[in-house]
Amino acid sequence: MMMKLLNRFPSRWTLIFLIGAALVLFCYAYVDAPLARWAHQHQLRQYGIFHGLQALADGLLLLAPLALLAAGGRRYYHRVTRLDRTMMEAALSVLAVSLLKYPLKFAFGRTWPATFHQHNPSLLHDGVYGFHPFQGGVAYSAFPSGHAAVAAAVATVLWVYYPRYRVLAVLLGLAVAVGLLGAYYHFAGDVLGGALLGVFVASLVIRFGARAPAKEPENPV
Repeated sequence: MMMKLLNRFPSRWTLIFLIGAALVLFCYAYVDAPLARWAHQHQLRQYGIFHGLQALADGLLLLAPLALLAAGGRRYYHRVTRLDRTMMEAALSVLAVSLLKYPLKFAFGRTWPATFHQHNPSLLHDGVYGFHPFQGGVAYSAFPSGHAAVAAAVATVLWVYYPRYRVLAVLLGLAVAVGLLGAYYHFAGDVLGGALLGVFVASLVIRFGARAPAKEPENPV
């Protein structure tokens, strides 16, 4: 079943990207600015829960090199198990999106909802709103959200290899998204774009790793 889905990868992702682009444009026109202003009006950033939720992605990024080393080390002593594959592919996905986000941010050049770094122009502080392609600099790097991409990448790998934990995988992505929006670090469109990037990269990693046979441990945890 999984291989059949992977064989339809190009056509599936062409459609997904078109739908994703339409949703990002919809958010840009009708959701992003009103939601950011609403969160700012209610000063949601003062609540630590939102900072904690978005910081989950930071934790995943810090764990990625350790997971990669652990899974790689185990390959010398065991055949690849589902857990090993999950750790390795999740780590590779996280590291990949962490690198890919930079050229994408530069290419799209979107301003941020709020001012929080070197007086960057923003919607809430300066009324600046929009995409400024290839503008460069931190001030024009809101899209796509790297935090959302990291969370979505890990959630995608968990979704594929541990179906019984799919609810937790979805909750992980939603938790990071709520944190980013509640503290108005990102617009909704940024989060959506980041999630799309994370799912796409993780799907590529899974696709290329699907040929390696996995062996279940005798006593899986």
